[in-house]
Amino acid sequence: MKCLCPLVFILLIFLPQILPADSVQIRNIIVTGNEAFSSEKILGLMQSQVGDDYDPDLLHQDFQWIASFYQMHGYQFARVDEEQLVLLKFSDGVYLRIYIDEGRIGRITIKGNTRTKTDVIRKELLFKRGDVYIQDDELESERILRRKPYLGSAEILATRDPETNLILIEVEVTDLWTFFPALDVPAFSKDKTGFLVALSDSNVFGSGDSGRIRYEQIREEGEDPRHLVSGLYRVFRLFDSHWEFDGVYTQKREGVSWEASLKRPLYSLQTRWSAAFTAAESVDERRWYEQGKKTAVFDRSSQSESGQIIRSFGDRRRQTQIALWMTSERVLFDEVERLPSSTANFQDRNARLIGVSLGHRKVNFIRTRFLNKMGRVEDIGVGYGYSVSIGRAHPFYGSDRRETRVSLFLNASQAYQDLLFVNGRAGVTTRFVAHEEEDSAFEASIKAVRKNLFLRQTLAARISTQMQFGLEGEQQVLLGGNSGLRGYDPRQFSGTKRIRLNLESRTIFWEHPLVVIGSAIFADVGYIWEGDTSDIGIPKRSVGFGVRLGLPKLSGSRVYRADLAYPLDGPEKPSLMPVFTYAIGHAF
Repeated sequence: MKCLCPLVFILLIFLPQILPADSVQIRNIIVTGNEAFSSEKILGLMQSQVGDDYDPDLLHQDFQWIASFYQMHGYQFARVDEEQLVLLKFSDGVYLRIYIDEGRIGRITIKGNTRTKTDVIRKELLFKRGDVYIQDDELESERILRRKPYLGSAEILATRDPETNLILIEVEVTDLWTFFPALDVPAFSKDKTGFLVALSDSNVFGSGDSGRIRYEQIREEGEDPRHLVSGLYRVFRLFDSHWEFDGVYTQKREGVSWEASLKRPLYSLQTRWSAAFTAAESVDERRWYEQGKKTAVFDRSSQSESGQIIRSFGDRRRQTQIALWMTSERVLFDEVERLPSSTANFQDRNARLIGVSLGHRKVNFIRTRFLNKMGRVEDIGVGYGYSVSIGRAHPFYGSDRRETRVSLFLNASQAYQDLLFVNGRAGVTTRFVAHEEEDSAFEASIKAVRKNLFLRQTLAARISTQMQFGLEGEQQVLLGGNSGLRGYDPRQFSGTKRIRLNLESRTIFWEHPLVVIGSAIFADVGYIWEGDTSDIGIPKRSVGFGVRLGLPKLSGSRVYRADLAYPLDGPEKPSLMPVFTYAIGHAF
């Protein structure tokens, strides 16, 4: 009997017993396993509180509410593990220990990649084994993968393993064909011919790096051909980090140009900082056009360096960014030829600016197809953003004069039921010298796309403007075949202000996993003038039709277009002979 007394005493004190709910109070609640939210936050969600009577049914409702709260914040697999609930009864009441399983990631499987190395894809994911699964990480990782020029589709599937309770991740991608030559034969269009051959690979040896070798011969009427040879190599993950390196080398008649940059981009919506540093030297040719005719040619030599550091605040939906930046550019012009009537007035400069930028944006992403590409899934950002930048040049740090530059940029986009997409943007940059405005440049555009009107038809429209004030002789605005007015010479009209209206009806009439074929009917209208904005002159118009080709399995999945355009307001009467042009990408 004496031997049993100590054992009974231990059992009475330490062994838990379940008592009727109405006979005990909750004395303490301990939350474990939680990392995403604090214990105080979780306890605040519960109806069962310390000092209340213990009610199993009410506690079960609390568990369901906690799981729902997690899931509303993107923790799809979070739950309260009732099998690990610890309930202890002591003489003063009930003590609870709740374990929250937030959903730990176990095995990550990547499939579908035949050329891209598995580790290259794995490094782009925003999660790894042992992390808590968050649905926003999955969705953004899909978007990151789809942005890569060497990948087509990218889908991520997450499931719970019933044996280990870990989250199994399956990443399925499609490799694109990235190694191919490019050949651009003479079009003999509008007195201009050219020849281009290039060899590029946007996934060198499956590493995700890109390289290109290019030769181009440019011919214009009455001139000797110009030759250009260039090479580019881009490393997206320098030493397995998020730093990128770009190097470009170009050899041409005027001399050698090169550019090297090192940057750490805002690769994710939750990236907190970014940096970029660039150095370049270039020798090229600047031409001045008036009424479609070349009136002056200058050799332009420049040396430039720039750097910026960005700090980002906020979450995936809203971000505020502050940047410190500096730029340095030395530009020299050497006159090669000039007509007496030319108004060209290029100025040598040595400008060094130090500045600060502030920006804010709110963005959400939707998935659609046949908006900017043909066939592939597209991730379209909707929301708004704005930024303001102020820079100051001063002789104290080597600039040739005191100068202040102020820039303001706005953009907004909206989507309506995957049928109507509207995007608008505007920007203005002003330079002040001696506290007075010296010059300004303004650009704005609004684009609307209405999908699925009938028979897979899409109607696209854009109105845009570009205006310059106080930049006569230094910069000019052009209007022609290279600037949204199809059917005309590339630089047929010149001025300081421009308005363009483009309309296009696009139709897809054959879709296959390897090729998509469509057509387009278009109309372009442009106004270009100098001086007062009240006198915009007569319109320049063109109409036409063309063929659109999409190759979803090629790198970038770009749109290839060939158009026949009829200019209606050229120097001569409208011609019945169309002008044939071809290019890559939608006209707008």
